[in-house]
Amino acid sequence: MADMRIDHENHGKSPHRIYVFYSFSCHYGRKITKSREQNKRIHSFFCRDEVSSPSLMAKLQKKAGTFGDLKIKYYFCRMKERINWIDWGKALAVITVVFCHLPQSQEWFYYRYLQTCIISIFFFLSGYLKKDHGSDKENWKKYWNGLIIPYLLYNAIVYPYWFVKYYLQHGGMPDLLSAMRPIIGALLFQHENAFCEPLDGPLWYLPAILAMHIIVDLCRRTRYQHVILIVLCVLSYFVYAGNKFWNYLPNLTFIGIVSRLPIYYIGYVMGQKKQFRALNPNRHFGFGLILILASIAFFHWHLQLFNHGNMSQILSTVFLLHIGLFYPINICFVFGVLYFCKILNTIKSRIITNLSIGTLVIIGLHIILITMVNYALEKLLHIHGVVCYHWYEALPVALLITTILFPVILWGKKHAPVLLGKKRL
Repeated sequence: MADMRIDHENHGKSPHRIYVFYSFSCHYGRKITKSREQNKRIHSFFCRDEVSSPSLMAKLQKKAGTFGDLKIKYYFCRMKERINWIDWGKALAVITVVFCHLPQSQEWFYYRYLQTCIISIFFFLSGYLKKDHGSDKENWKKYWNGLIIPYLLYNAIVYPYWFVKYYLQHGGMPDLLSAMRPIIGALLFQHENAFCEPLDGPLWYLPAILAMHIIVDLCRRTRYQHVILIVLCVLSYFVYAGNKFWNYLPNLTFIGIVSRLPIYYIGYVMGQKKQFRALNPNRHFGFGLILILASIAFFHWHLQLFNHGNMSQILSTVFLLHIGLFYPINICFVFGVLYFCKILNTIKSRIITNLSIGTLVIIGLHIILITMVNYALEKLLHIHGVVCYHWYEALPVALLITTILFPVILWGKKHAPVLLGKKRL
């Protein structure tokens, strides 16, 4: 039998290019008749045979036929090759998320800038990598394993930590109503009000991405998919502006959906049309630098309008411009960062790949380690109040937290892929 695996490179090369690897044994009736030399010939003949997918079976059967009565059973397993520059983007973004969640002075311009932009990387890439799995059932299996189960699981893992934190802050255990607040908050997608509070706040983006996936799946059923999505993106701008002014629903998931839907949609369209795949390091550096500088300039203007603009009316030109600049800031940032990641595409590292695979582990658990590190520093350094980092202190702490969680990623790959949003690896 020939056990064959197909490595289909979906990005960067022709979508019909397939590499075939296999091991085999040759049977004729009940006896193995092929000699070692003939086996070697067959192995070398097929070992790395590049063929085009439309005629894959015919070509393989024709070549197999040159060796007589060779009975071969084919097992095809599509294995998508990882896209290295996307791994770089996800790894750098998740480290930056940890960095931004460490308490720092809001007066530092670049801290506020990163807080505004960094999560947009994940929304763009989620849209860019969005796939239709053929049926609603298959799509929901993917969402269940990749988004819903991790959301529930990490909230459950963090809940005991919430009890410890409550005990340290209040000097005793919570009553039933207090203990229910984070559970209700988690069920309401990390909402916070008089009756609930976030349990694992950074997980808000999982239900936001799920909502965007569902919106795209519903729109795909119509003839006017992109018209509807563009209208929704425009509406999301005004809903985001209204919520920013009136604050009628201060929910991170809701805000994430209405503010990042256009960025997700841009990624989705580019992914479907197979755009943004060419690799040209010389051009990428120039494009990346120009876009990052433009994003920073827009953000500076954005802050000036926020601090000095007239927001007495929601339809104020200044206020709408302040909100409108949010999108050039984020779009320029996303493409600027990803252009630089493309420059790093030739540098392949298992650390970067594993950080990309284990994004959910870091997002779901880093808040526990941040609290532990902050508490330890407050006790060791006799700090009264909340510890506040300078950027050059926060960066090594973020790297330390990521390093501590790295073995959890490796363990999850081997024993608990559910932690990584996978049913199996």
